[in-house]
Amino acid sequence: MTPAENKPEHKSLDTLSIAGIIGGVGPQAGLDFIQKILSNTQALRDQDHVNCMLISCPSIIPDRTAFLLKDKQEESLNPAFGMFDCAKRLHAAGARFAAVACNTAHAGQIFGPFCGLVKKSLPDLTIVNMLETCALFSKEVLKIKHLGLLATIGTHKSRVYHEYFRKEDGFLLIEPDAAGQEKVHDAIYNEEYGIKAHSQKISSRAVEQISNELHGLADRGAKAVILGCTELPLAVQNLSFPVPLIDPGLILARRLIELAAPEKLRAL
Repeated sequence: MTPAENKPEHKSLDTLSIAGIIGGVGPQAGLDFIQKILSNTQALRDQDHVNCMLISCPSIIPDRTAFLLKDKQEESLNPAFGMFDCAKRLHAAGARFAAVACNTAHAGQIFGPFCGLVKKSLPDLTIVNMLETCALFSKEVLKIKHLGLLATIGTHKSRVYHEYFRKEDGFLLIEPDAAGQEKVHDAIYNEEYGIKAHSQKISSRAVEQISNELHGLADRGAKAVILGCTELPLAVQNLSFPVPLIDPGLILARRLIELAAPEKLRAL
């Protein structure tokens, strides 16, 4: 065998399975999502990791909750269009399946138009649904159906989780009361102490408000609690609670690994 014949074959991006992640919704949560992919991949060297692309363009994707809470939603301001713009970039770069690292973005008013645009213009790009994946995992793997839900007010108001965690399937979703939802929302959005404004060092006030609502849901019978906003896991990483916490972002990250390279998925 000649030296040329012994030379390793160069791999082109065109031949690889690439996972695309639409981030920037919010930005720190997008980075955390990439970390979840890395942490759940069996790898001994750089080359063993899953090929993935994160696009983080928050300036072109309006706030999802603000859009959902408007009395009259202006279609031209729908975050779906910015998400689709990101999807086009991922597709052009070689991604053939992708996910949106945001719970609230899965509300029907946003996710429906987004998936419609993808289906029409990018028919070979598969969008992996975070909430659908989480519901299936909760039902078939965790086998827990009495679940608490913490989320943004936009997510609660849209009732998007109720579309996937349906009563007909035996699910019971327990949510905080209006005051509790406000506290969790403030823990995420408040400019003085919220996670979005202080993601590098989560404030004790944000952690306390989230923790109190988590305990409250457990007291009301939740057997596990869904962290229905991608910022929430950032605040509870090192805390213990009386019930398991379900991170839809973690479940979604593991699903992307399954699609890209199932043999590399690390056991839970």
